[in-house]
Amino acid sequence: MKTPTAIDLFSMLVFPVVLAASIAATLALMDRGVEPALAFTGPVVGAYLFVMLCERFLPFHRSWQRSRGDVSVDLGHLLVSGGLTLELLRPLMLALAVAIGGWISWVVGAGIWPHSWPLVAQLVPALIIGEFLMYWVHRLAHEWDFLWRFHAVHHSAPRLYFLNAVRFHPVDLAISNYAPFVPLAALGASPELLALFALFSGVHGTFQHANIPIRLGPLNWFFSMAELHRWHHSRRLEEANTNYGQNLIVWDIVFGTRYLPRDREPPEEIGLSGLSAFPMDYWGQLLSPLRWRRIHRESDLALQNPSILAR
Repeated sequence: MKTPTAIDLFSMLVFPVVLAASIAATLALMDRGVEPALAFTGPVVGAYLFVMLCERFLPFHRSWQRSRGDVSVDLGHLLVSGGLTLELLRPLMLALAVAIGGWISWVVGAGIWPHSWPLVAQLVPALIIGEFLMYWVHRLAHEWDFLWRFHAVHHSAPRLYFLNAVRFHPVDLAISNYAPFVPLAALGASPELLALFALFSGVHGTFQHANIPIRLGPLNWFFSMAELHRWHHSRRLEEANTNYGQNLIVWDIVFGTRYLPRDREPPEEIGLSGLSAFPMDYWGQLLSPLRWRRIHRESDLALQNPSILAR
């Protein structure tokens, strides 16, 4: 048996170790009285910076280290979509969750969430329930044209690296982000548990798009990590329309959409297929759902006359 090298150990352990450390840090902060909504922020930012540093010295693809003119676009999505959009919607979504939760408690006569369990143990059913909703929101975003015009922004990324983990149209991000939070809160999940769920999603999403060698082995039957997610960004639809799991791969297994071939590596050239006219600037991407027919028309023209792309 081959003795694992330092890089092999790094590839296998980097994600689970950072995730465990982030959960421990968040729990410690909440134990000290830090508000749950703030307690997970520092660990997520720490994981983000750690991945950024790892990409600099240990890239999965060196070609993905080079800018494709996408850094300013991803920064726009980080600041506007990942920050402003979620902050504006959070009070509304939580108010809705409280109202639904009150109705559920009234109907069943008591809370149904297992509050007596340790907080980390509660995270397991929260992830499974939340992932079911996230799976179907994500899958519908690929199968329903109306939602795809928003989700296409995420798949326009020409490479995978730490910053495009937040390349989402605000509408797409709002739907996918709050798909699990509202039902979980309605079922009685505490603010502390929702903070752990948000932490898990933030850390997982960062590593899921990271340009670092990650090899989880058997854990790829649990996490929807980079080895699986790189296939999801393929230009080939039969490969891209798989691995919908945001955090867990469990529902892909159940519904037959898990995809991880062993005979080849995922494609290095990624992005949208058949949409060569898709805008690659922030404001163009923000308005792209409103210009959907025009984008398709110009893409079809470019396919018929490739010289248009060279202009």
